Amino acid sequence: MKEQHGWQPGLAQALAERHGSSQPATLGESVRAAAALDCLNVAIDHWTASDGRLDLVDLLDEAFAALTQG
Repeated sequence: MKEQHGWQPGLAQALAERHGSSQPATLGESVRAAAALDCLNVAIDHWTASDGRLDLVDLLDEAFAALTQG
C-alpha cells in the first residue's frame, strides 16, 4: 500500500475546512481526497515506468482530467 494512503483523512479534513466546515469530513470530501491521492499514485507509477522521461506535472494533470471524462 502506498504511503500516501495515510494522507487521505487529513486531506479530506482540509477540504472540509476549506469549505468553511469545522465538522468531520463528509463522504464526498473523503471520496475527493481518495481520488486525488489515486491520481497522484497513478501519475507517479507512469512517471517511474518512463524512467522520469515523462513530465510528472503533465501526468498529474492528465490523471485529474481523466476524472471528468465520461
